[in-house]
Amino acid sequence: MKRFAPSIPIIFAILFSLMQIPYTVIGADTESFDLSLSDAVKTALQNNLGLKLREEDVAISEGTVQEAESTFDALLSADIGAAETNSAPVTIESITEERNAAWNAKAQKRFSPGTELDISWKNGNLDTDSNFYLYDPIYNSGFTLGVKQPLLRGLGEEVQLADVNSAQSALQASSFLVKSEAADLAAEVKKAYWQLVYAYQNLEVLKLGLTLAKSLRDDTAAKINAGKLASIDIYQPESEVARREEDLISGERAIGVAEANLKLLMNNRDWLMPFSPTNKPETAPVTPDLKTVLDNALENRPDLKAAAMEIKATEFQVNKAENNILPALNLVGSVGFGGTDDTYGNALESSFNDSDTQWRLGVTFSRPFNNSLAKGQLRKALAQNRKSRTSLELLKQNVRRTVRITVRDVELALKAIEATNKTAIATEKGLEAEQIKFDAGRSTTLDVLIAQQAFSNALSAENLTKVIYAQTLAELDRIQGFITFAD
Repeated sequence: MKRFAPSIPIIFAILFSLMQIPYTVIGADTESFDLSLSDAVKTALQNNLGLKLREEDVAISEGTVQEAESTFDALLSADIGAAETNSAPVTIESITEERNAAWNAKAQKRFSPGTELDISWKNGNLDTDSNFYLYDPIYNSGFTLGVKQPLLRGLGEEVQLADVNSAQSALQASSFLVKSEAADLAAEVKKAYWQLVYAYQNLEVLKLGLTLAKSLRDDTAAKINAGKLASIDIYQPESEVARREEDLISGERAIGVAEANLKLLMNNRDWLMPFSPTNKPETAPVTPDLKTVLDNALENRPDLKAAAMEIKATEFQVNKAENNILPALNLVGSVGFGGTDDTYGNALESSFNDSDTQWRLGVTFSRPFNNSLAKGQLRKALAQNRKSRTSLELLKQNVRRTVRITVRDVELALKAIEATNKTAIATEKGLEAEQIKFDAGRSTTLDVLIAQQAFSNALSAENLTKVIYAQTLAELDRIQGFITFAD
């Protein structure tokens, strides 16, 4: 009984029809989750742990801003206390018993020009057995307004707000780095998704290769039975079937690895549910303009914006450090009024109606001999500023290099798709011809196996170039700071 090999065009039709439907996981009874590229990216942006860590950096920077702003918080303080002394007399007029108490309140506030104000309210009483005092007990109450104004070091909003402005710039830098992390993550998810797509496509190619090898083995067995081939000729196709079964196992493992990488990026907690990707790589030609892409990258990249804000943060610190080199010259003054009487009510009333007054005005000056601390801080601030500027320039250089490489990769990927498509068609025709010759007895099993392998390799290469093209487009978005979602 004569046996015929399956029609090659029919096998190809089956293969390409399989490639046009959503991929199914290995095992017909295994439940899978249909996953689109857009859903994969959105899920990763919501759940990725690395992105969450970067968001915590923003919260830390917000706390740093609050710490810097605390310099200008109003400070309220109060105290209350009492004391008593009993001692043996040493003179006729010695005080042997004395009791006193005090209750005070104070408010302090610094303003952005550097001005410091404090308002204090002091109260006390003294009860003693001395005959020297006009009142017994004695109560006093008084209010004092104090002011301190820097004239050199610490003068002006630019210096006083340096820490606040620096912290706010660092906060903006942290926010930009979150966006940069998100753009990088979106690109990584897309690349991992397309890698999973390729793993499924390659598995289909491997299945086709195994089917072809089994068909050739059956044809060889039929020819041996018909006496057209020697019995030893069966070993070659049988060994090839075994090898391709091993390749199929490796292909299944590749799906698992690609799926695990994607789940890790998405922070997917269901590691038992396989993914079934629903998107196919787009092959519509994209021709990016090098100058446009470079301009977009330099203008939109969040990491570049973050680096610029870091420079700004160091500039505030440089200004502050330069000001700290100056000596401390401060104008200080205070005015106050109060009253004293034999009851607290009378003392308080006299503070306003018949008050005692006081005032003070002066200048204070101080400067360390070597001023090493201020000089060291200035040196560090200048070095940090230079370092930040150099980092930005290095980042820009890397962006320019990456843009050139990626734009060229897009162009080459399109050419590769065209080339591998032609190769797939050519190897398909070669396999058809080799199969016909084998059926006619003018070709060996080895020739057919070689043609089969060439065709399988060509199909895998064509699928891979399409995936590489899709991954290169994802990289093109990333280097411009874009996050896009597939339809």
